[in-house]
Amino acid sequence: MSEEAASGDTVSELAELFKESFPDAHCLRCGNADFYILPASRQAFMMGEPGSAPRLLEVVTLACTRCGYVEQHLSAQLRAAERPIEDAKPAGSP
Repeated sequence: MSEEAASGDTVSELAELFKESFPDAHCLRCGNADFYILPASRQAFMMGEPGSAPRLLEVVTLACTRCGYVEQHLSAQLRAAERPIEDAKPAGSP
C-alpha cells in the first residue's frame, strides 16, 4: 500500500501531526507510548437527516505497539485544533 494518504499526507506527516496534537500520548488501555500509524483512509460518516448521503472523512488510525488497541482521529479536526490538545479532566476533578 502506498504511504500517501487520501489527502496527500504521508504517514510521517500524519505522525508529526499526531505528536504535535498529543505530545504525551499513551495507549488508553495499557499506557504504552509507542504507536503504529496507518495511512489515512476515507470512511463514510452519516451526518444530518436520516437517509442523507454519507460524507467521506479522512481518518488517521493509530495502533498501540504493545497491546494493539486501535484509536482513530478525524485528521481535519486534528489540523484545525489548537495544539497541543489538552487532556480533558473529568467533571469534579481538582
